Amino acid sequence: MRYTLPLLVAGGLCLPLSALANKTPAHDYPTQARVEYVYECMNRLGGENYDTLYKCACSIDRIADELPYDEYVTLDTYQRGQNAAGERPEVLREGSIARDSRSQLAAVKARANQQCMIETEKDTND
Repeated sequence: MRYTLPLLVAGGLCLPLSALANKTPAHDYPTQARVEYVYECMNRLGGENYDTLYKCACSIDRIADELPYDEYVTLDTYQRGQNAAGERPEVLREGSIARDSRSQLAAVKARANQQCMIETEKDTND
């Protein structure tokens, strides 16, 4: 007797469930990174409530759709280092790579905010 896995029929396509089980998002972010982003976002939007929770969770999901995690970390590092004092973090503050990185992250976040109905935020670092 031969056993087969059930098939999922969606939009005229038949897929074995085992094929779906092996699919993971191409740009999955660690849970901790998502939670940290959501907490920071909620604080910028006025505090912890369901409205800000859903908007901020939506925002990091949209960012993750556009940027692989490693690229997000790099761009975010340039963003956070923009105000770092001293000579060592100069590479994070100055130069075309730093400016382009901050600009790229700002554009991705702006699209995410628009898609998630986040109005202009109080903090310009996002």
